Amino acid sequence: MRVIQQGLVRDLRSQSVATRERMAGLLAPLDDSQLAAHPEPNGWSIGQVLEHLVIADELYDDSLATLIRTERPDAGAPAREWRPSLIGGLIARGLLAPKPLKGPKVFMPGPTPRNGVAQALLARELVFVSNMDAAAAYDWRKIRVASPALPKWAPRMNLGDGFRIHVVHV
Repeated sequence: MRVIQQGLVRDLRSQSVATRERMAGLLAPLDDSQLAAHPEPNGWSIGQVLEHLVIADELYDDSLATLIRTERPDAGAPAREWRPSLIGGLIARGLLAPKPLKGPKVFMPGPTPRNGVAQALLARELVFVSNMDAAAAYDWRKIRVASPALPKWAPRMNLGDGFRIHVVHV
C-alpha cells in the first residue's frame, strides 16, 4: 500500500490525540497506590509503564530538537511517498505484536516512577503532537535518526519511523 507523508502525518496525529485522550480518561481516577500496584510479581506497575514511556520519549528530545533546528523544510515532502526503513519497520512491527516484549535497558524504569508520572506523560504527548506538526514540512523518509536503544554502528531509522514507533508504542 502506498503511503503519502501528508496522510501519515494526519493518521499519526489523530491516533496520538485519541490515545492521549483515552489515557487521560483511564489515568484520571487512579491514585498513587493504584499506579504503584504490581499486577504480577515480575511485571511492571502502571506507574513503571508510564515511566518507561516518558524515558523513551525523553531520550529522543535532543536529537529531534537538533533536526528541527538544523534541517531545511522541503515544500514537496508532504506529497511524497513514505516508507519505513528496515530497522524502523522491524521495531514498529515488533511493538504491534500481541506478545509482551522486554524493553531495552536504556528505557527501563526504576522501581519507583517519578512523582506525577501520569501528568508528565500526558504533557509530553501534547509536545509530541506539536513536534510532529513542526516537522511535517521536512522529508520524513530522508532524515535519519538513531535509536538510543541500538548501538552507534546500527542502521538509523527515518524520521517517520521515529514518529510512527512513538505512536505505536504509546
